[in-house]
Amino acid sequence: MIPTARDTAFLLRQGKLIGLADETGWSVAADPINDAAVERLLQLHQGTPGALPLTVLIDKTDLLGMYVQNVPEVAWDIVEFAEKPLTVLYGPGKNLSPVLLNQQTTIAVRRVLQADVQRLINSFGRGLLTLSFEAAALPPAAVELTVGTYGTPATPLRKPRIMRLGVNGELEFIRK
Repeated sequence: MIPTARDTAFLLRQGKLIGLADETGWSVAADPINDAAVERLLQLHQGTPGALPLTVLIDKTDLLGMYVQNVPEVAWDIVEFAEKPLTVLYGPGKNLSPVLLNQQTTIAVRRVLQADVQRLINSFGRGLLTLSFEAAALPPAAVELTVGTYGTPATPLRKPRIMRLGVNGELEFIRK
């Protein structure tokens, strides 16, 4: 049986980790305000060599201000008009588990482009905290921690551009 957005959102609210597939490949997703789920995701992150930063996935640009303390004015347009996957690193985050906020001084946010994952985020009612593997399959350590999967990986996978955006609009591309 294929899980629905509603069923998957229910699992996330219960503190479960799920395998999530979108335009960038597979990742593990958690409720960003559930301390226990965030702790498990951080442990997986620490045990993954060369892991990308934990990223908050949002379905629409309006959610940006919910997770970033100081959103530079230019950020709204950069995020809204990105036609390819784009992860933006900002300054301090907010409205996230203290477990995460105590460990990270910056917050990474990406607006997901795939419609089915947008529906999941909308059904969940807030962004998702993810550890992306940018791969066609979840690694075994991630599979062991998840209770199910949602979404379909794009073909071909599209690695996101990664940029750092300063409070005054300074930008630096980390990966083009």
